[in-house]
Amino acid sequence: MPPNLLFVFSDQQRYSALGSNGNPVVQTPVLDRMASDGMVCDNFFSNHPLCSPYRAILLTGRYGWRNGVIDNEYEPRRDIPTLPGRLSENGYHTGHIGTWHLGVGPYPEEDRYGLDYLAALRLGGGYFDPSYFENEAGPKGYEGWGPEVETDLAIRFLDQHVDDHPDDPFALFVSWRPPHWPYPQYPEQYGIYDPATVDLPGNVPEQMADFARREIADYYGCCTGLDAQMGRLLDALDRLGVAEDTIVCYTSDHGDHLSSHGYGKPNDSWLHHSMRASKSTPYEESAHVPFVIRWPGHISPGTRSNAFMGAIDLVPSLLGACGVSQPEGLQGRDVSSVWRGEPPPEDPEQAPGGSTSAYLMNMANGWPNRYGWVGRWRAVRTERYTYSRWYDNERGPWLFDRQEDPLEMDNLFDSVEARPVVEEMEARLHRWMEGTGDPFEYGRRGSRGFIDVRQRWADPEKWKDWGTA
Repeated sequence: MPPNLLFVFSDQQRYSALGSNGNPVVQTPVLDRMASDGMVCDNFFSNHPLCSPYRAILLTGRYGWRNGVIDNEYEPRRDIPTLPGRLSENGYHTGHIGTWHLGVGPYPEEDRYGLDYLAALRLGGGYFDPSYFENEAGPKGYEGWGPEVETDLAIRFLDQHVDDHPDDPFALFVSWRPPHWPYPQYPEQYGIYDPATVDLPGNVPEQMADFARREIADYYGCCTGLDAQMGRLLDALDRLGVAEDTIVCYTSDHGDHLSSHGYGKPNDSWLHHSMRASKSTPYEESAHVPFVIRWPGHISPGTRSNAFMGAIDLVPSLLGACGVSQPEGLQGRDVSSVWRGEPPPEDPEQAPGGSTSAYLMNMANGWPNRYGWVGRWRAVRTERYTYSRWYDNERGPWLFDRQEDPLEMDNLFDSVEARPVVEEMEARLHRWMEGTGDPFEYGRRGSRGFIDVRQRWADPEKWKDWGTA
């Protein structure tokens, strides 16, 4: 039988917020143990570090100009294959529990993109006593902390699967909302961090340091709480006797600045509107995310990979690992060979900017009504450099030498000495744009400057007076 798949991801957890990634403060013992049992992918990136665009890439294996989700508040196209759809067509029992962010409930079959079961969090408010649309029903309220409720629902899914589909594999996606702000929304037992002892990066402005320390302490409380829920999921796999037959992945949709470079949150009205961005920039804190995978019998325990990969590679890689053929039109690579300890695939069509780089972007404003937010940009991240360019040069260009400047504080773009690197990185950026068909420079744009790809609002009534672009 093909392997089962348990794909777990948090919301807004940056790469550094795991003990197994070298953080000496945050306590994540379950995920650290999972890393020692499997592989850590150290160069894994969120290609579009924003909620809905990431989720649409995970669903479709295509960038926003092909899947229709160029920003939050849009829904994916219905006429392209999806990851759960392909798995379902090949005998998998499929489910998604938690944050969905790709539509509004209820969710009949035609709105579930191949999912047999969807428990979609109804967004709004804090993280306690959440409610969910469960397929066509709901919203139904539950008591407790959201991630714990979602873990309960996930374990129920696994129990019912073993009872009702013993001869079929399952593919279950669990999407927890924390550590996304509001950061203090976690059970008291995980409030174990003293703001005075958290690791404060040197790129946090001095005047924001005390504020940032308090937020990071709560952020880590959320991370430790999620780690405990991950332990419950892994225990369930053991109890059901399916752990050895299950691929388990843990990652996040994007990172969080947590005051690095002076960025705050959208509701921080004391900041200039252009700095209210907890994500959606090319910075390390925003785009670099954890990725840990355990696959018994296929991944050597305790391994790490420096191969570059991103969200765009997940659909072909997970299909490849599950032995399911890829549909046409995917824009990433099958890097499941890397998980097995082999070299990364060399495929200039799927990695036109080179297999030693990641292609990053923000296509619009973050929300349709956030004018002048982080801007529209494209970037290339390599082992040494981060290079990014904006459509109207509203924030850049940027060139950071991460070898000499890991906190990305010294923009070298205008440096005479850096001109050869700028030219090399610009050429690589253009190869990515041309190879992926990215309309960044030439595409038709609407009145607000968004790329017009005939995108559709997830909630047409809410945005009926805004057109599409």
